[in-house]
Amino acid sequence: MRRETGLSLIELSAVVAILGIIALVVVPDFSSAHTKKIELAANRVAEALRFARSEAQRTGEHHGVTISQVTQEVTVKKWDLTTDPVSTESIPHDPLSKQAFTFGVDQLSLAPGIEITNSSDAFLYATVGRRRSLIFDPHGVPMWIDGSDGSSYLLQDGAIILGSGREQRTVAVAPLTGRVTVQ
Repeated sequence: MRRETGLSLIELSAVVAILGIIALVVVPDFSSAHTKKIELAANRVAEALRFARSEAQRTGEHHGVTISQVTQEVTVKKWDLTTDPVSTESIPHDPLSKQAFTFGVDQLSLAPGIEITNSSDAFLYATVGRRRSLIFDPHGVPMWIDGSDGSSYLLQDGAIILGSGREQRTVAVAPLTGRVTVQ
């Protein structure tokens, strides 16, 4: 008499269920890691905005940020208001790295693949429309200054949208106060 050996359907189902449970425990949650990358990039952009605002208040000179969707770069600037149009006088140094305070969002070492996803320039001003740059006055008020006549335009809306796939974070600059938040 010959006896066949093998696994029954119940035994096979039990093995698959156990392997599934082990996989849930062992395999890291990739969506959580992706969310952390977007938060890291958003915090870095917020840090640049806060640094520009604090430098304007500390030095009494106009500082700001330029956000480029094309190059994916964020650059902190000291603005020269004597030129027409207003131009960059210098790029301050990051207090931690001691390098020029400019970085590519898509090139952050801990957050690759994250992009600035705004469909238009990030900063909206009354009368002059959207611009990719923001200037903080010596009191920390966000505005745009027209070099030709020295007119200043208060910020109405400032939002930098960062994302990858379906995940997004928004770095917002409050009109009048210049408060920077990550949402």
